[in-house]
Amino acid sequence: MRSNVLTIAKKELARFFSNKASAFVSIALPGLLIFVMWTVMGDAMGSLFSPDEGKRPVVAAVNVPASIEALAPEGGIDVVDEAALPGPEEMRERIGQGDVQAFAVFPAGFDEAVAAYDPASGEPAPQVEVYYDSTDPNSSQAYAAFTGLLDAYESSLANRFDVNAGQGAYNVAAERDIAGSLVVSIVPMLLLILLFTSCMNIAAESVAGEKERGTMATLLATPIKRRDIALGKVLAITLIGLAIAASSMLGIFAGLPGIMQGAVDMNVYGPADYLLLVLVVVSTTLLVVMLITVVSALAKTTKEAGMYLTPLMIVVMLVGILGMFGGGAQEDIWFYLVPLYNSVQCMIGIFTFDFQPLNVAVCVLGNLVYTGVGVLVLQRMFNSERLMFAR
Repeated sequence: MRSNVLTIAKKELARFFSNKASAFVSIALPGLLIFVMWTVMGDAMGSLFSPDEGKRPVVAAVNVPASIEALAPEGGIDVVDEAALPGPEEMRERIGQGDVQAFAVFPAGFDEAVAAYDPASGEPAPQVEVYYDSTDPNSSQAYAAFTGLLDAYESSLANRFDVNAGQGAYNVAAERDIAGSLVVSIVPMLLLILLFTSCMNIAAESVAGEKERGTMATLLATPIKRRDIALGKVLAITLIGLAIAASSMLGIFAGLPGIMQGAVDMNVYGPADYLLLVLVVVSTTLLVVMLITVVSALAKTTKEAGMYLTPLMIVVMLVGILGMFGGGAQEDIWFYLVPLYNSVQCMIGIFTFDFQPLNVAVCVLGNLVYTGVGVLVLQRMFNSERLMFAR
């Protein structure tokens, strides 16, 4: 039995790898594309949304008071006089040209009005209006710098209390919390989709494709038991699926720092975290391969297999998307008995450092049990003359 299974598996692997271009596209290309695409996108987004640090912000101000003219150079801002406030179109055009990054309007006699203002009077305080283009990073930087300057000036006039004036770190979010919240919104969904779509064509070609070409009938007529043929095909597809999963994981984790522009530090995850992730991904790969192979065995042609597998692919995508929402991994152990959903919940728990070892064990064992049941079902399907010889 063992030798027959290995023989069938070797035959399937030899057929798959005989077309080196197809093998490369199926295994290496998904992870490579993710890495390259995210790296390029990260660089492009960084250049698109990062202001020019070597350029001093320039703010055109109407009725600019002497106090602000004196403070602006110390804050690294150049203030130029503006006779009147332009319209929105002209402001956008001038900001786009780069000579001015923001516009401010001060009321006439601003310094005198501020000095005479009594907060207890209930009267409206003198108001400064600052206009900018939020789609332009240089304009956004100028707006932030100028409003910060105004806030500091206001505080110096009547400073009753300070906000975060010390040298402490006021952001209590840990690096691993930041990484976890970003990773869970991307990785489970992307990994499931890449794994399913890559294995879908391979399994359909291995089972439905042989039916369509008529070679399945020849293979079933050999002395090899049909259960060995089924196991051999599953073994070959599983090995290819594991290679796809490994490539996808490497591409995703290597590309994450690029697309997140340094917001994710993958060093927060240790060997134990990655080991648990590998166990979950391996068991999920076995389950996905089994589901695809069983569905493909129902089809007479690869086109028909694709039609049958499309609804299943939509379900897989929806399950993966669930990882983008919610407040963390589910705690109830029963959720970890639901196929595919349990894998997403385990990945969420691992990435957010909020997993329960028992839940991970239940997920992995559950996936293995479902895979075993799928193998038995597939064996019975291969014993069905109606299914195997339908053309």
